[in-house]
Amino acid sequence: MRKKLNLLLGLVFIISMAALTGCGGSGKAGEKNPYEGKWVAVSAQMMGISVSVDETFGGDFEFEVKNGGKVSFSVGDTTGNGKWSVEDDQFTLSIEGEKMVGTIGKDIISFDDMLEMGVKVIFAKDGTDAMDPSLYLTEEESAVIGKWASESVEELLGDGPQTSMEGVDNINDALRLDFKNDRNVTVIYKGEEIGTFPWSVALGYCAIESDNPSLSVAINDDGTLKVDYSNDEDYYTFHCVKSDGK
Repeated sequence: MRKKLNLLLGLVFIISMAALTGCGGSGKAGEKNPYEGKWVAVSAQMMGISVSVDETFGGDFEFEVKNGGKVSFSVGDTTGNGKWSVEDDQFTLSIEGEKMVGTIGKDIISFDDMLEMGVKVIFAKDGTDAMDPSLYLTEEESAVIGKWASESVEELLGDGPQTSMEGVDNINDALRLDFKNDRNVTVIYKGEEIGTFPWSVALGYCAIESDNPSLSVAINDDGTLKVDYSNDEDYYTFHCVKSDGK
């Protein structure tokens, strides 16, 4: 009887181990691979200068890691499939015949030469704190973030900087710029919101992607901004300082 009982217990043990092995071999049934899920490009840099992901790749750049080493991706309007693998802290991504190796961090994967374009791209795990764009701002970009107001204005053929301007009671309201950490800036001209536009910083200049009005921004050595503003009727140069938003 004891021999039969021991045999029965042994059989139960073998069946249990086989069931656990079938669930992944770790003994943790249904455990999801930590890399599975959607990864979104949150930062792109070329020659150490931040560039727009949308402008560089023609839209959003995302890939979704799936079970079994499979991956789906979308670059702008282009979609496709590929493969992925992980070894140590290296993440290998193969899409459209291109093999790229990225470095794994906390909820991020960083590729130094994405698609052999000379662009460093950082992908963040969707839904994590790593999605915060402010984490990837350069020192120069961080200095621009915030609300700015004009302190003086100069006409193209005027007599020099003025602290008053027709159409506004307070020179601060002549031009206001609100640079946000998602790399968009809201422009307010003579008290009217003109729009919100993408911006980027490089070599002491801030480019605002707007044709009308056109805005050319130079970052002065003292940390203030020189803004050339022009539309169909006006052409002014504003000297802007950080404001408290009031």
